[in-house]
This record gives sequence, C-alpha cells and structure tokens, in this order.
Amino acid sequence: MTSNDTVPCSLPLVTEPASAYREYAPPPALQEFLICTWTLETRAGGQPHQQRVLPDGCSDIVWFGEAPPVVVGPMTRPVLATTDAGSKLVGLRFRPEVASRVLGIPAHELTDRDVPLDELWKRSAIDRVSDRMRDERSAEGRAAIAQSLVASRCDAMRPADAVVQRAVSLMTAAECERIEELARHVGISERQLHRRFVASVGYSPKTFQRIVRFQKLLALAEADTRAQLGDVSLAAGYADQAHMTREVVEFAGVTPGALLGKVASALVGSAQTDHAVR
Repeated sequence: MTSNDTVPCSLPLVTEPASAYREYAPPPALQEFLICTWTLETRAGGQPHQQRVLPDGCSDIVWFGEAPPVVVGPMTRPVLATTDAGSKLVGLRFRPEVASRVLGIPAHELTDRDVPLDELWKRSAIDRVSDRMRDERSAEGRAAIAQSLVASRCDAMRPADAVVQRAVSLMTAAECERIEELARHVGISERQLHRRFVASVGYSPKTFQRIVRFQKLLALAEADTRAQLGDVSLAAGYADQAHMTREVVEFAGVTPGALLGKVASALVGSAQTDHAVR
C-alpha cells in the first residue's frame, strides 16, 4: 500500500509534529463493513499527544498500545483524548449502518460509551490477535492483523438491514432533506425508521443527518481552505453561517475558525487509499 499526505480526522491540540497518523483502505472482502483501518504512532520522548475527537457517525475498535482493545461507540459530542509519547494505536472504523450487525448488540447501547471488546466478543480470539499485533513492527502490518479479526467473524455477523442501509446511503448523499421524505423513500413509517435506525446506527435519523452535515462541512472546508464561511455553510446544507457556527461549537467544542480546514472528514468520501500525516 502507498501513502499520501493528508490531515487527520481529529483536531490536534499540539503544534509540534509529534505523531504519524495513517489510514488504510480495507480489502475487498471487508469493504462492506469498514471505512478504513487507521494507525497513530506518537514520537517517543516527546509531549503527550492531545486531540479533540469529533462525532463522525461511526463506531471503532481501538487498540491503545498494549492494552486490551475497546469499542468506541458512535459519538454525539467531542472528546478530548490524550495519548502518551511513544504509543502505537490501531483502530478499525466501521461504517455507520453496520455497528450493531458487527458488534452484536444494539448500537444505541454503545452511543457515547467506551466498552471493552472482550465484553462483546470471545476473549481468546481477541488475545490471539492482540499478541500478534504486539510482535508486529510495522504500522501497516498491525493494521492488517486488526482487519483479520473482523474477517474471522464474517460468518457470525447478523444479516444486514437493507432499509437502514438504503436510508444511510440516501442521507450521506444528501438526497432526502426531511425525515418524513426519507421514510417514504425507503417504504416504512417514520416511527419504524427511527426504531430500526437507532438500533443499527446508534442515533436517531435526525441526529445522524446533523452529523453527516457536519462531516460534509469538514470535507468542503478541507477541499477549499480559501472559501468563505457563508458559502461553505450553504454548500454543506446549513440554513446560514450562524446555524453552522452553533453546530460546529456543539460537535467540535471550538469555533469554525479553529476547526475548518484543519481536520478531514472521517465519513464523507470513505478512504480509498491509505494516507500519512506527520
């Protein structure tokens, strides 16, 4: 796999280039489940790496160094994360619609929570993968080993909810602006859509729509750092710049000026190649 320069999906709070962040596209067999696998390596002897992790509609499995992996559920608010110098992290970022299907519990039980993976999956399989990762020296190799854990469980995963899959696709493509319109499009009532969406994704359709809009804003601002805030706001789907500012503060905890153009979208334009950030 090759690497290209990009920016991270979280907002670093340190100015020195103390970390290397990479994303790896999943193999064809796992593209149904994963947006990407990512690694973060912090420089030994430097300052702890701090970053503001933003809501992106996804759930992740994360190995924090040699600690047992945890599931980071779908988020509705920003979280300040601190990583010690010399740490090596590996994460599996799942597509929003597969959280419940892959992890085996209703997604809303994971919303805004971190849960040890061995509470959901058999510890023996997790330990075997974790041991292999500790012995692997390259970030790319650790990413491949992490992916193998998901590949080993494909036969045990729940069937897909085709209605929720279709709804997520329509919402990420911004083809339905109103939830009642979305429900008509997928052929069920709003109440049914809400129930199935919360179970599969972890959010209500309305909350997911807001997070998709926020992630689209990040993507547009990164693509054109010279664009006017008002223009980017409208292009992302906000009513006006004031509306955008309120939601940025809610989802990022900082103003648009401190965020936009500095962070990539984790959801819009799923990873097709792997990237490196230094």
